[in-house]
Amino acid sequence: HSFNSKGSSKTHLSLESMRSSGFSLTNESMSVTFGGAKIVCTMNLCLLFSLGS
Repeated sequence: HSFNSKGSSKTHLSLESMRSSGFSLTNESMSVTFGGAKIVCTMNLCLLFSLGS
């Protein structure tokens, strides 16, 4: 029975680490997406200015 509780705590630990790593992954991809959006906006502004002048 003590072995069983040990196994369940091990599973819980791996679930926790998976959740934390998944969160950091989501955070990183979000910042990458925002960075890409910034670049696209800047490029659009440059195009507008070059076309307008």
